[in-house]
Amino acid sequence: MSDVKPLLFGVYDQVAVGGGGAASLWTHPDDRRVGANSLEYWANVARTADQANLDLLFFGDVLGLYDVYGANHEAAVRWAIEAPANDPAVLVPALAALTKNVAFAITASTTYENPFSLARRFSTIDHLSGGRFGWNIVTSYLRSAARNFGLDEMMEHDDRYERADEFMDVVYKLWEGSWADDAVVADKANAVFARGDRVRPIDHVGPNYRVAGPHVSSPSPQRTPLIFQAGWSPRGREFGAKHGEVIFAGATDPAKVNEGITDIANRAVANGRSADAIQGITGFSVIVGKTEIEVQEKYDKLQQNYHIEGQLVSYSGDIGVDLSNLADDEPISRDKNGFGNWIMRPDGSGKPLTMGDLRRRFEKVAARREAAFIGTPTQIADRIENHARISGVRGYMLLPLLSPGTLDDFVTLVVPELIKRGLFRDKPPTGTLRSRFTAFGTDRMPSESYGAQFRFPE
Repeated sequence: MSDVKPLLFGVYDQVAVGGGGAASLWTHPDDRRVGANSLEYWANVARTADQANLDLLFFGDVLGLYDVYGANHEAAVRWAIEAPANDPAVLVPALAALTKNVAFAITASTTYENPFSLARRFSTIDHLSGGRFGWNIVTSYLRSAARNFGLDEMMEHDDRYERADEFMDVVYKLWEGSWADDAVVADKANAVFARGDRVRPIDHVGPNYRVAGPHVSSPSPQRTPLIFQAGWSPRGREFGAKHGEVIFAGATDPAKVNEGITDIANRAVANGRSADAIQGITGFSVIVGKTEIEVQEKYDKLQQNYHIEGQLVSYSGDIGVDLSNLADDEPISRDKNGFGNWIMRPDGSGKPLTMGDLRRRFEKVAARREAAFIGTPTQIADRIENHARISGVRGYMLLPLLSPGTLDDFVTLVVPELIKRGLFRDKPPTGTLRSRFTAFGTDRMPSESYGAQFRFPE
């Protein structure tokens, strides 16, 4: 048995043709992602995850097309880069009805959502899923999204986080403080569903929002869904330390993952929280076969159907820089709202990557080696175990290279080996998503959480 404690596992995807772990692999003859507009496609994914005792389906999302590469959207729609992007909040209730134990997390932006409508929608999903629900908070980075919501320019990076802080105050007041625990009595004999004196308005007035309340939804199993957060910048880390419960690491190297999660945990302590209030997760892809020959055959077929331009379209959108016409010796700059740490050389020199560096990095399908576990089931289990030992993460999100092939292979070949080592549970997950992922094991946020201060007074 491993000295690493049991891990949690899920799948990271998007309700899009071009989601998952590598741009353009929907062109692979064995991939079925072109069916991503159908409920049947996602039902198959959800059932596989549920039957395999995975904990979570984690859905990313975008609110605009990747139109930086070539200064237009043509390459993005050609390669289906995170497109067509359907709404995961509409899909998840259907999947919850088709599954018993697997949970769901949805990405939603505090920059463009309205806090009252989001609170209502997420309370509904938490009810319908029986508490199998989490929210991945983002502040958005695509300029195309800003234009779609009537803005001429993207809000400044730190300003988006200031807005997000107020957004969180509003939803906490609605979820935690508008209805008392004993508000709902459902008393048929006396014709009283809820006690009016135990439901109150929130009367929030701030620089960005005015929300009267009360919340129109009754308290759901978790009240506040489990909070995921992925900000890796200094301001993003501070936000995660204040609000986050599960941090999706913005790195793949296990030592860097550990450094980042530890830093956020230390910041959480400075915010009056416990260090173990912060749990880390990270993403990974697998190429697995029963033998090394089979692994190589799968890798070669993936490489044949991998197109570097699709990856460059995605990267252009992420860093906010048009990479379509840069010479190989040109250093990569970045838009001030893009992911700055993604353009720096990994050697610690502080120098930016060149276009040639990027082409060499992305010429292979498994470009980011730390996040791609390639080999036989034993070899992959070794990699996961070693990564977890160094990184200290609570769990891993599988980024499928092929769908459904990557998930099927992971479940069939890798999971049995992880179970042997005590790294994967041998029984279905139970309870709310928060009770599974956090150190406290409770359905609701612990009293030390920032949002707990808004609870209905007893």
